[in-house]
Amino acid sequence: MADATALLDQIPKLLEARDAAALVEHRDHADKKVRKAIRKALHNLKSKGVEIPEPSKSWSTGDALQKMRGDLEPTAHIDARSTPGALRFLLSMPHDSEGARLFSGALTPDDRVADFNGYQQTDGQRARLLRDWQRQTESRAVSVDWVKARIRWAREQTIAAGYPVPRALDQALSLMGDTPEERPSSTFLADALSTDAGVADDAVDSTMIALGIPNWPPMITLDSMLEKAAEIHGDKPQPEKEEDRLALLAQSVEGDDEARRGLQGTLANALDDVAVHCWLEGEKDQAQAAYGWAHALRNSDTPETLDFAPRLLGYQVASLLRAMGGPEAVARAQAQAAAQG
Repeated sequence: MADATALLDQIPKLLEARDAAALVEHRDHADKKVRKAIRKALHNLKSKGVEIPEPSKSWSTGDALQKMRGDLEPTAHIDARSTPGALRFLLSMPHDSEGARLFSGALTPDDRVADFNGYQQTDGQRARLLRDWQRQTESRAVSVDWVKARIRWAREQTIAAGYPVPRALDQALSLMGDTPEERPSSTFLADALSTDAGVADDAVDSTMIALGIPNWPPMITLDSMLEKAAEIHGDKPQPEKEEDRLALLAQSVEGDDEARRGLQGTLANALDDVAVHCWLEGEKDQAQAAYGWAHALRNSDTPETLDFAPRLLGYQVASLLRAMGGPEAVARAQAQAAAQG
């Protein structure tokens, strides 16, 4: 009976049946002719002594409930420092009625899913979390689509490499969007940062320390570079001066395809993630340095020749030595390898 013509045809029948309640329900119909006919029919019934009921009223909270729930847009936050060499994320996605789903996890710079968990979140918990984020980041916000795309991309790379992914991720996969065709880049930083690192030569080391790069775990393969360094260095004493050590590294890595892939891939990815973290925290100079270095590595045919590359590789060598138990342990391993063949 929502159609005006059909309703006009029904009015005489309702009048004859003295169905005042049915007529009242359509008293505010959108069609002017229907409203006029309804009022005339109700007047007729009232004159015959038929009681005209009040129209039924529906109760609505309007937008009051939504205002009480606060911001209902999906929101994300990242941290690239608490776990050196990994990108930790939080992703809050509100339900339609109440509460939200909160996802947390970690991705490695070589695009592996290191951790993924899903939780339920009340509106109050979500509101407090968003307030904490806002205090830290002010008006800056990481792209939710970028975080979801990174998660989805990392899942596919993890599976392709033959590793399992957390069950919680597969259960939440429909919420993460489609698999991107290529590795998602942090294009949302383009308006805030330039591609120039803006770091003076004498500030490279202090900047890398501020970014936490010395704490990164070994992330790229350096075997061929270290073998070449051993050949070049021979039996001479270890270089004591920093510039001599860096010069040896620069000479050892020259033309090394393995190290080149690591610089353009994993290490550039890690720098990008640190840039996002620093930008969120309002550390623009550090964000600029990491973002610019990542751009330089990716866009150079010979990234190992860039001025800052030997120092970046030097921190990877130091991290490898720590992981293997120090220089003495490395020397023993090399001696064993030489004895075996």
